[in-house]
Amino acid sequence: MPMADFGEKLDFSASKFTKLKSKGDLIRFRIIKAPHYDGQHFLKDTEGNWDVRPCPRINKKEKCEFCEMFFEAHASAKKEGLSKEETFKLTDPWKPSVKFYYPIINRETNRFEIFQTTQSVRDAVEAEIDMGTKVLKKDIIVLRTEKPGNYYKFSMVDSADTKPLTKEEKAEFKKGKETDLNIYLSGSEEEDSQLAVEVNSEIIEKETEL
Repeated sequence: MPMADFGEKLDFSASKFTKLKSKGDLIRFRIIKAPHYDGQHFLKDTEGNWDVRPCPRINKKEKCEFCEMFFEAHASAKKEGLSKEETFKLTDPWKPSVKFYYPIINRETNRFEIFQTTQSVRDAVEAEIDMGTKVLKKDIIVLRTEKPGNYYKFSMVDSADTKPLTKEEKAEFKKGKETDLNIYLSGSEEEDSQLAVEVNSEIIEKETEL
């Protein structure tokens, strides 16, 4: 458990992560090292308020009652021959949401930051790695388009157009490489619940990825 020194100002807001919050938002960055990830379930209580729960199946490879409900609902929908839209409606209340946290150098701010993004962006990074791309040596651009089936546009910058890290960025790179990301990700339950504010955009993305 971290210690709070006397006089230390603490900020528990979700602003410690860099995110593409709106359509048209873009980021150009260099990955420092492998990401951390976090699985959550966005549930609604009887009054329609969001109740954010961690997913033990994703986070700890343990049994998760909500994932079991999701898989049961999915199997039931398949057995009954439901349409894609009907299946989504039946399973979505229990579907886990996974967020990935990449330590990066933001080429616009020249600073070490934690980029919070989605499974689709992570899949795009992994696809480049599978093709032999040296993703730690090139810049990456991610644009939030919100287009169906292509919610985020991902592109690797050609080596010829990738500027070398500046002296300042190299220092930030070293800082990011040595930073324990668990320090950033071990927030309080109150902090985690603030992520529910963004759940509507996540739902839109999940609909387009079905």
